Amino acid sequence: MSIEHGSEIVEVLRSFFFAYFLIALPIFVSISPSCLAATEFPAFRLQQFDLHGSSYGTSGSILSYETRVLPGSQIVGSPRRCYLVKIADLTLEMYRNLVKYSVAGIVIIVPVQFGTLSEGVVEQIHELEDLMVEEATSIPVYLLQESKDALELYETVKESAESLGANSSAFQTLLHHIHGNGVQLVTGSTIGTPKVRTDAQVVNIQGALIGSKSDKNFPILITAHYDSMSPAAELSFGADSNASGVSLLLELARIFSHLYSHQGSMTAKLPSWTTGRSQKSLLFLLSGAGHFNYHGTQKYLEDQIDSSDNSDLQETRLVLCLDSLAGTPNRIYIHVSRSIREGTMLHAFSQNLIHGTAKLYPELKVDLIQRKVRTENLLSWEHEKFHLKKINAVSLSSYENSENIKSSILDTKDRVDIEDLAKKTHAIAEALAATIYNVTEIGTAFSGSLGVSKDSLASTLEYISSEPRSAQLLASKQNKFVQSLRSFLARYTHETSLFIMKPDKRDSNLVFYDTTGGTITAYNVKPAIFDLVLSIAIAAYLAIAYFFMTHFSKLYSFFEEIFQESSNTSNGLSNHIQKKEKAQ
Repeated sequence: MSIEHGSEIVEVLRSFFFAYFLIALPIFVSISPSCLAATEFPAFRLQQFDLHGSSYGTSGSILSYETRVLPGSQIVGSPRRCYLVKIADLTLEMYRNLVKYSVAGIVIIVPVQFGTLSEGVVEQIHELEDLMVEEATSIPVYLLQESKDALELYETVKESAESLGANSSAFQTLLHHIHGNGVQLVTGSTIGTPKVRTDAQVVNIQGALIGSKSDKNFPILITAHYDSMSPAAELSFGADSNASGVSLLLELARIFSHLYSHQGSMTAKLPSWTTGRSQKSLLFLLSGAGHFNYHGTQKYLEDQIDSSDNSDLQETRLVLCLDSLAGTPNRIYIHVSRSIREGTMLHAFSQNLIHGTAKLYPELKVDLIQRKVRTENLLSWEHEKFHLKKINAVSLSSYENSENIKSSILDTKDRVDIEDLAKKTHAIAEALAATIYNVTEIGTAFSGSLGVSKDSLASTLEYISSEPRSAQLLASKQNKFVQSLRSFLARYTHETSLFIMKPDKRDSNLVFYDTTGGTITAYNVKPAIFDLVLSIAIAAYLAIAYFFMTHFSKLYSFFEEIFQESSNTSNGLSNHIQKKEKAQ
């Protein structure tokens, strides 16, 4: 009878309803997502490029890992753990340790406004940026701009780390990881494995002001590279380097266009000493990829000199390279690669700039610095490219050393003093005019309606520095920003043209990669150890359930025998007690 009851119970347990609760339900629980919330962030990947056979930046791009916050967490060499840190807290030693231990990823939160940063923090960030770009790594490194959601993400990860405390035992840590929540950062579908850009192009923009002889000989060339640089391509706004140089060049083109205008209304406003004097034609060049060893200038020179019989530079005797003129107030440095010979146009311009600036702006100091070219592979200044082609050239900058020019996310327009930049523009313009017309009257060429316009200079700088201009982002002929620069230059010059250079696939001097940014999603999830413990518990539960169902008859009989023996023993003891009572 008992066996029959046991079989009936087994049949009931084997029914669909009980099978669901015993087996199917735990399986659904185990495979159900443990994500509690998700937030998306625009993310910007650390630069990746090859220059002269050397790799720079990061080759990694994929994130799908648990996150810890720094400072506050121990750096562990784990292939499943990435670290979230504010850039102001990230020291050089900390970054080197992250790379040394080959962590799964590094995500850096950067502020949108930098005005509140102390000078010490700014210097630390500059050093960190140089290290990040120069030291090649396979670790994915991303920059997130500071926002409400980004700060909430940081606080969530930070609170999780602080809840443990520094003196927590291993058991407490294990319990925290089991019942606590974690954050997992995952790159979106728009971020894939970086690939070499085979369609990359370097575009140079040339404009000309034709002199009184109406010939195509250009004794003077004024150039500035228009690209910018920072650890993240899409955060490279480069207000000083080199929006300041481009803005100054375009302002020179604007005011010199009045001197080269042959309309009567403009001629009447020109200085008296321009009458009857011949004008030297001017050439303006906005070059690309300047931050990559002046690659655009190199290609331009190869096209003009090495590959062309009708070069625009055949008669060029003076090249002015404008580079980062807003960084140091009241300073202009004239950089040359060899001693300047008297009687040359280079000597005349240098003297005009030094003496003319002293007369116009005594507070604005001009110094001449001579340094030999160190190596052709990594030049310090743009004028050195022309020097190697035997063309007299100088670089004008507010920095004494090129190493002081910072390729930084901190290089924004709020750090540029327009008053200072306008003074430098006027000083350079007056020196150039005196050189062109071969006069000693410095300071009378540009004044009133013909003078330097601070409003024009400010609006140009505003527009240029509002666009991220890393060379990877501009490497196409139809790029809107490149086309707008051409329109700017065409407004003031007689003719403009584009020089488009597509790197040879066999040439490894400059290689760009795609995947400059995308979307990172932060998931608030249970940690991986929770899934492991849950899986072990469910596996144990299913094993017990399976054993119970397959051996139920034997177990039922076993426990029934135990209950019967227990009942018989109890009954025997009860009868014994009753007999004893009767005997008494």
